[in-house]
Amino acid sequence: MPAGERNREFVLSHAQGQLYLEVAPQPLKDIALLIADTGLRVGEALNLEWRQVRLEPANGAPFGFIHVLVGKSKYARRNVPITDRVWVMLEDRSLTTDSIYVFPSETGKAHRVQSIDHVHKDVRALLKLSEDSVVYSLRHTDGTRLDESKADAFTIMRLLGHSRVAVSQRFVHPTPEALERAVDGLQAMNARVTRSPPGGQKRQLPATVSATVEDTTSVTH
Repeated sequence: MPAGERNREFVLSHAQGQLYLEVAPQPLKDIALLIADTGLRVGEALNLEWRQVRLEPANGAPFGFIHVLVGKSKYARRNVPITDRVWVMLEDRSLTTDSIYVFPSETGKAHRVQSIDHVHKDVRALLKLSEDSVVYSLRHTDGTRLDESKADAFTIMRLLGHSRVAVSQRFVHPTPEALERAVDGLQAMNARVTRSPPGGQKRQLPATVSATVEDTTSVTH
């Protein structure tokens, strides 16, 4: 990163994400949904053209997809499947515009990042989100959600358009909900391991262990 720049690791929780989409004005609402569910870079989303959108699945695939043509490197060129809610959003937009862009500005050109950032700051203030929450945080949110969905590291790397897994790992941040689920899983595992055998009978320690315990007890007392 450039000198003096901080690494923002803010990720929207599921509840925050829902609220964000409820209060964000257009076109930020649809842009945010797209980035949160596809992990597109902000520039990739704002410059997205209809020729890159395939609403109909190809070759028997279950989902439509977005074809990213250009990016920061050759790895940015990729096909990204779209979720059902992104499909609905894109379908609705395709019926109400004749622009080449999915998110045209009032001038007919692609939106500038600065203008979208300005609207995002208003939503951030309204929801009292951390100042570390920027539009790019939605891309981190997607990476984290993919990890929570048990996607493997190489799949996340391909979907985000990275060259190395190490880069993708910077986009995966355990959320409070994920941490709680992890502890819940640990607690459930501990309960299974320590649960008494059927019938309520106590487990018998091996003879050597039992003798050691008895010897220790007698010496202590």
